[in-house]
Amino acid sequence: MNPMLGSTWALFTSGKGFPDDFAHFFVYWNASVYGGLMAAACYVVYAGGTLFGQKLPFGPIKGAGGVSQATATTETKKKKVTKKE
Repeated sequence: MNPMLGSTWALFTSGKGFPDDFAHFFVYWNASVYGGLMAAACYVVYAGGTLFGQKLPFGPIKGAGGVSQATATTETKKKKVTKKE
């Protein structure tokens, strides 16, 4: 959603200025801002890091060093096989 585009269409099609309906501002401005904040929080939980300078008490879901758990297990097995030879 582009809040500026939604507000511009409402402004020019009504002919009377900005809409008086509060739902317009909520949907096109507040929902976009809160959606961005939620996306940032979800990314911090997934990849780790900080959200507004605060480390979250849970996460990251992504494996350490950007390597997934399955890849790390496969590499460990390969190393064991090569050591036997």
